[in-house]
Amino acid sequence: MRELKILFSLGKRGALEKEVAVTTTELANELKIPQQTVSRILIKLIKKGWITSRKGIRGYIISITPKGKELLHNLDVILDEIFRRTKKIIIRGKVVDGLKDGRYYLSQKEYRESIREKLGFEPYPGTLNIKLNDQNTKERLEKMNGIRIEGFKRNDRIFGSIKCFRCKVNGRDASVIIPERSHYGSDILEIISSFELRKKLKLKNGDEVVVSVE
Repeated sequence: MRELKILFSLGKRGALEKEVAVTTTELANELKIPQQTVSRILIKLIKKGWITSRKGIRGYIISITPKGKELLHNLDVILDEIFRRTKKIIIRGKVVDGLKDGRYYLSQKEYRESIREKLGFEPYPGTLNIKLNDQNTKERLEKMNGIRIEGFKRNDRIFGSIKCFRCKVNGRDASVIIPERSHYGSDILEIISSFELRKKLKLKNGDEVVVSVE
C-alpha cells in the first residue's frame, strides 16, 4: 500500500508526464511515514521498473515509467468499475474523415446479425469518426468490459471481434465500437448507429461532439 501511496504522490506532482524534483523528506511529511521508509520504497519502485530516479541538486529527479503508468491506468479502470459504474463516461472530440472501411465491414452479414441481436438495431453501413481530445479515453475503454460482437472467418480471411459500448452522441442513441483489428490509433473513436450520424446530426469535419458512454 505504501508503494502505491508514493506512486500516487509522484503522479500528482506531474511525474507521469515529466521528471520532477522531490526529496524523501517531502514525501515522508506528506505521507506521514519515516524518511528511511520512503528511501527503501523508492528503491523497490526502481527495482520493479515503475520509476526512474537520479540524484538532483535537491533530492531526486524522478519520473514514472511506462510500466508504472500502465499500473496506475489499470487501477483507475478497476476503481472506476467498482465505485463509479452507475455514472457515464463523457467523451469529447471533433468529427474527422475516416478510412471508409467501416462501410465494408458493417455490410458483412455476420456483423450485422450480431449487432441486431446484441445492440438491438440494424447498423447504418458506416461509422462516425471522432478525434479525441483525450487519447487515454480509448485506452480506458479497451480495458473495460463491453458488449462483444464475435469475429468470424470466411474464405481464409479473418474478421476480428468488436467490443461495443452503448452511448449517446449529442443526445442521439448510438454505440462506440472498438474493433479487435483496427487501422486507427488511440486518438480516433468509431461510432455506429441505426442511421447516418453525420447527416442526422448535421455534422461536418471539425465539429465538436459530446459522447456519453453508458
